[in-house]
Amino acid sequence: MAAMALLLCVVLPAEAQGTQGVVRYQRPPKEVLDVLDAPAPMTMTLNSARDHGILYEPLRYPPIAELAQPFLRLAGVRIVPATNGPHNPLRVKNLTLKSLATGAEKTISVPPGAKLSPPVWSPDGKHFASTNTSANGIELLIGDTSSAALKPVPGVKLNAAIAGPFAWTNDSRTLVVLQVPAGRGKPPARAEIPLGPNVQENYGKAAPAPTFEDMLQNPYDEDVFDYYATSQIALVDSVTGKVTPVGKPAVYAGVNPAPGGQYLLVTWRHRPYSYQRPHQSFPTEVEVWDRAGKKVQHIASQPLAENIPLGGVQTGPRSVGWMSIEPATLGWVEALDDGDPRKKVPQRDKTMIFRIGKQAEPAEFIRTEHRFQGFLFGESGTLALYREFDRARNWIRTWAFNPQEPSAKPRLVWDMSTSERYKNPGTPLARTLPSGYSAMLQSGDFIFLDGDGASPEGDRPFLDKFNTKTLQSERLWQCDKTSYENVVTWLAPDGSKFLTRHESPTEPPNYFVRTAGSSQPQALTKFADPTPQLRAIKKELVKYKRADGVELSFTMYLPPDYKQGERRPAVVWAYPLEFTGADVASQVSGSANRFTAITGMSHLFFALHGYVVLDN
Repeated sequence: MAAMALLLCVVLPAEAQGTQGVVRYQRPPKEVLDVLDAPAPMTMTLNSARDHGILYEPLRYPPIAELAQPFLRLAGVRIVPATNGPHNPLRVKNLTLKSLATGAEKTISVPPGAKLSPPVWSPDGKHFASTNTSANGIELLIGDTSSAALKPVPGVKLNAAIAGPFAWTNDSRTLVVLQVPAGRGKPPARAEIPLGPNVQENYGKAAPAPTFEDMLQNPYDEDVFDYYATSQIALVDSVTGKVTPVGKPAVYAGVNPAPGGQYLLVTWRHRPYSYQRPHQSFPTEVEVWDRAGKKVQHIASQPLAENIPLGGVQTGPRSVGWMSIEPATLGWVEALDDGDPRKKVPQRDKTMIFRIGKQAEPAEFIRTEHRFQGFLFGESGTLALYREFDRARNWIRTWAFNPQEPSAKPRLVWDMSTSERYKNPGTPLARTLPSGYSAMLQSGDFIFLDGDGASPEGDRPFLDKFNTKTLQSERLWQCDKTSYENVVTWLAPDGSKFLTRHESPTEPPNYFVRTAGSSQPQALTKFADPTPQLRAIKKELVKYKRADGVELSFTMYLPPDYKQGERRPAVVWAYPLEFTGADVASQVSGSANRFTAITGMSHLFFALHGYVVLDN
């Protein structure tokens, strides 16, 4: 489908231009402003015990004063110097603790004027943590289900410049954090006279690369990046508030506690830096430390990744991470084709495992014909799924195997185009383990698949019970044809009870508890319609055939005052997409049964001005 753009010429009145020709910020028409100011739909995050959830409202539109504060563009990130955190991060407000057993709600008290990040539950589901960005830094906040209050940990100033600033460990009491180093001094001053020329070397290797934003430009930028990206690792006791530094300050890109809690997987960057690539491509060291900061095992030294071909990967260990079902086992991937997708090889990747403290050297695990795409481990420890991606065909294959017997032949589970929607089996539901890591929820030989349920009539989400022995699915539930309802998570480990989010063209999103086999859900929330004026906008799924015979579709939005048979100006919102064949290009995406909501810089606002909108 060809893209179509709408060009608008706007002439501002004299009063809008202000004095001396300065264009001032404009307020939109009332019908648009009323929609912009309406509350956003609430989001719920459940704890591991499935007895409590936290409801919160995403902050859609931060104030101009916050967006306009000075920020630095360094190595692919935008850092606010005053806070040592990212520019325009995700914020939430109006936190409410909800009991799933009784439905009772408590407003979570927070510091006055707090600018909060989404809350993160502890592994045991009794505590939760968040951050508060103040005018001069980022605080760590800790709360619990008994008090329903988020309180700052004194003396902790987080560094969120290039990595997530905190993570719970398996004891549900200790957090690993990245702090701004104590006594780091003032930012580097720009030299009035450069110390030398800006020299960049080319080694004659042809490796076309995409263009990135906000790259380093000179040695001064490198110094400033080091200043703001350097962190101090620390352990924080959420009960006593005790802060224990671990190791020395460095440019840490990630610190991940092992599932067993004994070790830390530490990733840090170092020079030489790149002026063409973001910090993720900088030279990187990957190590395992104990909780005292002593290096237990060096895993990888990844060089500057500037010569990776398009569609390729770096050589050596990549995607290093803890295996969720074991206390201290690392896994990673290594390319067998020098990371070059153009090379003809029988196998592209191999995966490795390293049981820290139990193996002297890593061992090979699985080899894949195409590019490895990741593992999903079952909570039993005897089932795992992995995917491989065939770039030439845009094809995904999913295999099942027993991780305790990696030499046994894996079984092909799913084999389909990456664009396939109608036959997409869905995604396995996960359980949070006591370690805080997650694994596929299992009930005997079964796992549970949550899918979009794409069909010629639009999406109808479903929940399936999938037999890992026979590779056959049994449908436990599917959304009806008149609404849109999707599975949020499981509530009973056998799949008999689960949480859904229901909406329709006339009903706002609300959460429900469903029991498999029953048609009567239990309402968990009763949020009112925040924008009733939008219910007058009518929408429908329209299908048509392109001149070359390809079946296509779009959602049509009709303005509130539209009368049948009228001719109205239309806005066409389309973007060119690539498919592996006409059959998958013809598949319908989305649903006309969703609750109409207009947010951000949306083209759907044209429907409030009398336009017909042909969407997607």
